[in-house]
Amino acid sequence: MPVAVRRHSDPIGSPLSAVLLPTDGTRVHVQPPAPGGTLAAEALRLRRRLADPAALPAAWSDRAFVREVTLVRAHLAPIRSRAGLAASFSREAFHAVPADEVGVAPGAVRVAYALRWLELGSGRDWPSWPPPVATGSRPVA
Repeated sequence: MPVAVRRHSDPIGSPLSAVLLPTDGTRVHVQPPAPGGTLAAEALRLRRRLADPAALPAAWSDRAFVREVTLVRAHLAPIRSRAGLAASFSREAFHAVPADEVGVAPGAVRVAYALRWLELGSGRDWPSWPPPVATGSRPVA
């Protein structure tokens, strides 16, 4: 009798994908995305969101969100390379949940990792969170 192995990242009760486990019994090898690629994509999505600061999710200005971004960024500050950041990201359990659905904003930890990815690429520190809005700073709730 064949046994289906469920990964820890699969939600309980979710059906196995027909693409990953075809009904004819053939197995398809699927490689999970590389952490560096995931971070690069997350950073790109963040840059696109930051292009229109007035349209940033309101939750990103909440005091708790700002505090969490600040805390995670402080923990990531000693990391000096994108390879090191990707290695750290690959060890985190929370990153398995993608945040690229339409209308869904990434959480504070993903934002902090994306900011650090951008900082390491540019060689400059990001000044603060939340990002400034055109006529000043968005108020912290």
